[in-house]
Amino acid sequence: ALLDQHVIAGLGNIYVCEALHRAGISPLRKAGRIAAARVATLVPAIRTVLSEAIEAGGSSLRDYRQADGELGYFQHNFRAYGREGAPCPSPGCTGRIHRVVQSGRSTFYCPQCQR
Repeated sequence: ALLDQHVIAGLGNIYVCEALHRAGISPLRKAGRIAAARVATLVPAIRTVLSEAIEAGGSSLRDYRQADGELGYFQHNFRAYGREGAPCPSPGCTGRIHRVVQSGRSTFYCPQCQR
């Protein structure tokens, strides 16, 4: 649902993975099955991730560059995206980041702390 541009415009799979991780919501959970309290944590997580990404100039993976040709640096702050097999960075979590493919895109999450 978060990748549907009719629902929320501008979110790509990188920022969705990061926001869901921060909100503790599994990307495998159906949107209609997320409790209102969890949704309430997702909105600020999306805002925080986008603000941090903008401040860092975006995420330079492969060929992305800013308008002035500079690389973005948000990829150095990824907590989930691209970290398959790495320990989960959430405090107190002993899980590892997993990868699944959804709608042809890689999704990274911690099955232990994202429910």
